[in-house]
Amino acid sequence: MAATAGPRRTWISRRVVWGVLLLIVVGIVAFLPVLYVLVSSFNIAPPHLPYKFSLDGWIEVYSNRKTWGSVLVTVILAARVPIAIVIAFVLCWLLVRVEIPGRRFIEMTLWFGFFLPGIPMTMGWILLLDSNYGLLNMAAKKLGADDAIFSISSVPGIMWVHIALTTVPVMVILLAPAFRQFDSAFEEAAEVSGSGIFRTMRRVTIPLLAPALLTAFVASFIRSLETFEIEQIIGAPSGIYVYGTRVYDLVFSDPPRFAQAMAVSSLFLIILFALAIPYHMYLLRTANQATIAGRGVRLQSGSKPKWVYAVSALVILYVTCTIILPFAVLILGSFTRLFGFFFLENPWTVNHWATVLKDERFFNAALTSVWLGIAAGLIGIVIFALLAWVLVRTDIWGRGLISLLIWLPWAIPGLVLGLTLLSLILTVPMFHIFSGSMIPLIFALVLKELPVGVQLIRASLNQVSGQLEEAAEVSGAGFMRIFVRVTLPLIAPSLVAVFLLTFAATIRDISTIVLIAAPGMRTLSLVMFDYAASGRFEAGAVLGVIVAAISLVMTVIAFRFGMKVGIGR
Repeated sequence: MAATAGPRRTWISRRVVWGVLLLIVVGIVAFLPVLYVLVSSFNIAPPHLPYKFSLDGWIEVYSNRKTWGSVLVTVILAARVPIAIVIAFVLCWLLVRVEIPGRRFIEMTLWFGFFLPGIPMTMGWILLLDSNYGLLNMAAKKLGADDAIFSISSVPGIMWVHIALTTVPVMVILLAPAFRQFDSAFEEAAEVSGSGIFRTMRRVTIPLLAPALLTAFVASFIRSLETFEIEQIIGAPSGIYVYGTRVYDLVFSDPPRFAQAMAVSSLFLIILFALAIPYHMYLLRTANQATIAGRGVRLQSGSKPKWVYAVSALVILYVTCTIILPFAVLILGSFTRLFGFFFLENPWTVNHWATVLKDERFFNAALTSVWLGIAAGLIGIVIFALLAWVLVRTDIWGRGLISLLIWLPWAIPGLVLGLTLLSLILTVPMFHIFSGSMIPLIFALVLKELPVGVQLIRASLNQVSGQLEEAAEVSGAGFMRIFVRVTLPLIAPSLVAVFLLTFAATIRDISTIVLIAAPGMRTLSLVMFDYAASGRFEAGAVLGVIVAAISLVMTVIAFRFGMKVGIGR
């Protein structure tokens, strides 16, 4: 008898087919804006005229000392990232491992600080630390100081505002879920072996949390390179320019110099790949570094040391001075007749609040912001979680290239990304139907948060052993049931963090959506920007307080929900 033929092997395996399909989808979504930036950087023709290739844009912008000066200042300001990650690591260790008294207040305050709008909070710091009329500098002069003790209109001043307002809070948000999912039995084993706190932290905690630490570092470093609003408000009047403000000046010059702006943005691509390639290689080496497996897990902290109350007082003082104090000044400024002039005769009024609350744009913007934030957050969670799962749990073909492509949206400043999407909507016929709708806004916000969303969930998945999903599969569960009932609950703290990050981008972001938002579809951040741009700082402060109140409500709801579904809570 002839031998029975075995099953026929397909010419191309399923892992290759799915890999190619996913690579095409991610490539189109992530690479198309980047390709547009690169191609446009060599186009010296106006947007309405045919493409004209030239190197003039590159030559002009990189022969200008102002460009290199802005790049240098940007790199100097990026030095805040290693400082902030040390502060954030210590804060997370104290909050999660030591569980210092008042930890919920501290962590919620840090979340609140991340949500606070950048423009009015920067105004609050100006009112506190301006060299001429800042309240703290005025108090120092009355106490005998000859000059201002600290000027906010300086490179250290800008760095301080970023550390206090954005960098440390977002790093705590990125690191706290990883700390909560880290099995404390590893640290307890080291302590039983005679290792002290610092040696355990250096030899056990930091190595096992290295993927999450590296994710927070890379994400914050890239964000530091594209910051714009704080530098525009504080630095530009003092002649301090950074990468983002340089792009802004080129785009809004008369006439606009789009090729030069795209050429400056292309430099960001080089920096991004210089960071993304070694970062991706490191993640591949630590892919099996799971700290939650199919066994008992200990996530509770150990006994509290004697110094815990003193440290708690210092941390509470830190969050009070960096977040609550400038916010309090912002609230007071919203009730002044002239913003910041607290010592005028009869300085207080509620007229600015009445003006804003009677403005029809406020209610429309509030509804738009809420719906846009919820839609972008939920859609983002689904997309980010699925992409992270594919990168961590499968051996799909092209994973490395997909991982690199996911970083690409951060290669473009928000302003340039918005300009790119606007050009695509206006010039590509199939995109015309999206003009004036909320879809371009959702797409822009989800795309902008794609790198941090995927990497944050990916870091959490790396700490959850695949044995748990394999056990569910052996029991007969399908992929969707395993993904929803097993995988997502285990990484719930990260999912909550990603949702809030995306929602925060909706109510905070200005540069990404300012060009693609239809005239009748303004978010609260855009209305606040309109107030500030027209010189109505008092109304901007009022709207800033309102946005902060909305942010606080969302933070409390999501924070409590995240604590209930999170592991060990």
